[in-house]
Amino acid sequence: MKTALILLNGDLRDPRAARAAARKADWLICADGGARHADALRLKPDFVVGDMDSRPRRSAPAGVVFLVDADQGRSDFDKALDLAKRLGAARVFVAAARGGSLDHELVNIGVLEKTGLDALVIDGGTARLVGPGRHRFSFKKGARFSLLAAPSARLTLAGARFVLKNERLVRGSRGLGNAALGPVLLTVKEGKVWVIDAAPFRG
Repeated sequence: MKTALILLNGDLRDPRAARAAARKADWLICADGGARHADALRLKPDFVVGDMDSRPRRSAPAGVVFLVDADQGRSDFDKALDLAKRLGAARVFVAAARGGSLDHELVNIGVLEKTGLDALVIDGGTARLVGPGRHRFSFKKGARFSLLAAPSARLTLAGARFVLKNERLVRGSRGLGNAALGPVLLTVKEGKVWVIDAAPFRG
C-alpha cells in the first residue's frame, strides 16, 4: 500500500512519531507551512504544496518540488490530500493537524472524514479513520481506546470491555474510554469511525 506522510502547520506534538512515519512513507508532502517541521526534523520533503503564504523563507534542499496553488476555496491540507491521491497513495499519515486556531483543527478533521484514503493522525496518540470492513487492532490488554463516529456508523466491536453488536454509533460520547481485553476486532458495516489510541505511533 503506497503511503504519504503529510506535515501540516499545526503543533508537532510527537516528533518521534513523525520520523517513524517518514521512514514508512513513500512520499513526504508538506502543506505549505508544514515545511518548517520538515526543517526541524531534518527531513527532506518530496513536495511542498499550497498558496505559499507561510512556508519557511530560507532556501529549500535541492530536488524539492513546490506546487503553488492559490485557490482560497480549499485549504492547503485539501491540496496536499489531492496530491497524495494523484501520486497513488492509498494511506496517509498526518502530523501537526492539531494546535493553532480552533477552526483549523476542526476543519482538518472534517477534511479527513471526506477523503477516501486510509488516514492515520499521529499527534500525541493515534487516530485512525476506518470504513466498512473488518479491522483488527493489536492493543495490549488494558489499553485505553475510544471510538468516534464520523458522523455515524453501524458496527460490531469485540475484544473490549464494552462490546457493541451491530449497533448504530453516532457522533458523541458513547464510544469514549473503552479498554482492550487483548486484540480488538471492529467490523464496520456502514459509515466511518475514528479509532483513537492513547499510545503514540512508533511505526
